[in-house]
Amino acid sequence: MFFKLKNRNGEARKLSKQVREYMKRRFILLPEYLDLLRCFEYAGVMNGKSIRGFRIFSPYRAKERNIAIKSILDLKRYPELLFFEGYMDGQGTVYVADRRPPLRLGKAS
Repeated sequence: MFFKLKNRNGEARKLSKQVREYMKRRFILLPEYLDLLRCFEYAGVMNGKSIRGFRIFSPYRAKERNIAIKSILDLKRYPELLFFEGYMDGQGTVYVADRRPPLRLGKAS
């Protein structure tokens, strides 16, 4: 697997329609939540085929922690802010992995 960071200083974007639909089905996420997320995209190669990779985060979570995420390199510095990552292949098939930390549940009393 090889990823080439294209436009390292590119701005974060809204999720594409294909990614939104996939995540809505796969992770049972509300459209309102998906509207809040942003991603950085990059070109890459996986198994010899060109892909468009993406890393998804919440700018609101970053703002709560007073962290400015302006590029994909900033997101690498703060991996705890990475919520999802994945790629879209040449046929438009989307693959996404959930990178959110597990919920910490308190003890029942």
